[in-house]
This record gives sequence, C-alpha cells and structure tokens, in this order.
Amino acid sequence: MRLGTSLRFKFASSPESMTKYHEKVARGEFTDIPLGEPDARLQAAQLLEIGALVAEAGLDFLMVGDGHASADANIFAPVPTLARLQAVTGDLPLGLLHLAPFHHPVIAAEQIGTLAAFAPEPLTLVLGNGDDSTQFRGFGISKASRGRRTEEQITLIRRLLAGEEVTHESPYFSVHGVRINPIPRVPTPIWVAATRGAAVERAGRLGDGWETSPLAPPDALVEQLGVYTRAAQAAGRPVNPILRRDIHVAATDEAAWEAVDPIFAAGYRGVGSAADTALVGSAATVIERLKFYRGLGFDFVLVRHIVGDHRLILDSIRRIGDEVLPAIRSL
Repeated sequence: MRLGTSLRFKFASSPESMTKYHEKVARGEFTDIPLGEPDARLQAAQLLEIGALVAEAGLDFLMVGDGHASADANIFAPVPTLARLQAVTGDLPLGLLHLAPFHHPVIAAEQIGTLAAFAPEPLTLVLGNGDDSTQFRGFGISKASRGRRTEEQITLIRRLLAGEEVTHESPYFSVHGVRINPIPRVPTPIWVAATRGAAVERAGRLGDGWETSPLAPPDALVEQLGVYTRAAQAAGRPVNPILRRDIHVAATDEAAWEAVDPIFAAGYRGVGSAADTALVGSAATVIERLKFYRGLGFDFVLVRHIVGDHRLILDSIRRIGDEVLPAIRSL
C-alpha cells in the first residue's frame, strides 16, 4: 500500500479569518477552515519544513491544492508553491490540483510542461470541478458549466502535453493551431477528483486515476469504485483509484481526538461528517483503518492533515514515517 500527502494551502490571514467561513458551512458547500499562524512568510517557511519532512519520512507522493478569489484567507497558488517545494523534496513524486473551470488549458499545459522539466517525472496533474459559489461568481462563470469545462480541460491538456497542435472551439475555450513547449519527457498522468455520479464516470472514461472525496463513507466508496472501474475498463483506461482521507496521528487515540475535535466542531470541510471518515488516532488505530480501506480495493491513499498547528503536523508526519508506513507496505 502506498501513502502520500496533500499539503494544506489555505491559511489564516488574520486572527478572525476562521470565523469568515461559517456562511459557506451553512450553505453546505465543500469549503475549508483556514488554520495556522496569520503570517504568510511564516506559513511559507513552514510549508518548506513540512515538505522536507514528508520526503525524509518516506511518503510516496506530495500534492499541493488549488483555490481562488479569497478575501479572507491566504491561499498559496499551486504552481509557484510546488516549484519552491521541489528544492527540498528531492526525488519525491509530486502533483498539483487545478480547479479546472478557473484555468485556461494552454496556460495550464505550459506550466505543467515547465514544472516537469524541474521535477521528478512523472509530474501528476489532478483536475477537479470546484464547489465554492464565491469563486464562480468572482470569475463570472456559471457553476452549472463546471463539469463540461473540466471534461474539455482533460482532453485539451493531454493533447497539448503530448506535443499535438490543437484547435478547439467551444463556449468555454477557444484555441487555434496551438502547440506548447517544453513538453514532459514522461507522459503526465491526469487524475480526476470526483465525488459523485457523472463526475466519477468521467474520471474512469477520461482520467488516468480517480481521486475520491475525503468525506465519502465506505458504502459510497464501494458504489463509486464500481462506477469508476466499469467506466475505465469500457474506455480502455487504467483502473487507478486514489483514496482521499484526512488524518492526524498522535501518541494515543485520546491525544489525537483532543487535537481535532475543536476543528470538526467548527465545521471542518463544510459538508458531511468528516470525523466519521478521517484517519484519527494512534499509529495502531490508523493502520487498522488503512487495512480496512485496502480491503475495499484502495492501495493508494492520499492524506491531508486536519490540524493547523505546525508542531502537531510535524509530529504526525514523523509517526506516519516511523510507525504507519512500515506496517502498510506489504498490504
């Protein structure tokens, strides 16, 4: 079993910034609570320390997320963040998430091609639909168009990264006789982040991997895995499910829950019951949960830390490297 991590990329911009997200939580949208010290330069330095420790601890993958139009939190853009992290992560495989509706496929492909020239290859691109209504309003984009925009991005970016000359005309993207350089020496895997129905089917039909919702309960995961697998096999694409889970590993179950309970109570992730699906507890408890998910058919797990306290994140990563990884390698 492999285990990678997605780093936090949304941080507090002021002591009051955490409270700004209650409206989104009330709407039931997939949002996030900005945590951590409200100093952008300190946040950046801590990201570098976390990235270096992830590589040292022996995790299999590191990913940086995406967000836009934030007035109430520091959001670290994925391309420059990942570019800087490469200086401390060595040969660790890397990836980045793009919320597809907010990116132009030509610029996205050029950025990926450039990053791939510096990063260990293959560099992975994850494409998601996005969910925050504030972002769609800010960009003047209809939220109803997000699925179609994502589908076109997958197709166009893959063709551009393969070195093709691309012409495409749609209500969303207009591209005429465009080629890009540099192109990656190794093909760029494109994973599709999908949480339900048509999006999961799209991941199987068009993607090189499917990234689940971190909040999906086991029964939903089993159903979605079936939808994804059938679509991938019908399209002749690889079956590569990636389980997303939130995590915090401490010395004891009690210590772990003491750290995360206030964050869940404040509305962490905005929707669902994250406490029911998160990997929280001692190393032994987390190992047992990972064994359970391996039994469901997932051999690649991508985790993100719930807490914003830098010291607690570092301690959890060390426990993952020292205790969790050796126990799951043979699963």
